[in-house]
Parts: sequence; C-alpha cells; structure tokens
Amino acid sequence: MMSYASVSTEPDIEFARRITMEHGVASIPVPVFYHHRQDHRVVRFCFAKKDETLKKAAEKLCMI
Repeated sequence: MMSYASVSTEPDIEFARRITMEHGVASIPVPVFYHHRQDHRVVRFCFAKKDETLKKAAEKLCMI
C-alpha cells in the first residue's frame, strides 16, 4: 500500500485511474474495500509479480 498524499490531492479513484492510464501502473483504491469508503489517499498494489515487473513499476512511480 502507498500513500500518495504528498504528490496529489486527487480522490483515490481518480489517482488510481490516472497512474494506470499515464504511467501503466495499476493500483486499487483502498476505500473500495470498506463500507464507509473514506478517502485517505492510499492505493494498494499487487506484488504477485516478477521482480523485473516490480522494478519497472517502482521506477515509473518514482517519476510521479
């Protein structure tokens, strides 16, 4: 999980959609897992990937 509060004020769903479209890194907005869906500017990533894929994703995220 990653807080993006220091890089954007976008709502979680918009941020997740944008980084997928612009940077090719998919994430899941954390509030979709909760009944009250409070936006804390946190997204979740899947780490069940090859190391090479994770390294490329990390490089892309560092450019945001």
